[in-house]
Amino acid sequence: MIDIGRALKEQREWAGLSQNELAQKTGLKQQNISRWESNKHIPNVRDCMVLAAFYGISLDVLVGLEGADGKRQAP
Repeated sequence: MIDIGRALKEQREWAGLSQNELAQKTGLKQQNISRWESNKHIPNVRDCMVLAAFYGISLDVLVGLEGADGKRQAP
């Protein structure tokens, strides 16, 4: 099963950013980033688009549906 929170956290950590730094750079709220990464809430599509554009990746890669190598992950 896809763990969206884990996928979001991995992208942030790969970028070498804290939750606060990511919030400052994207205009998203740090509290929301924390909730998403802990799977307490799921980000909406607009927020996912902001994050994907910031990281320069597709939405599928952002949420863990597709690996960076382009291969689909099991849902």
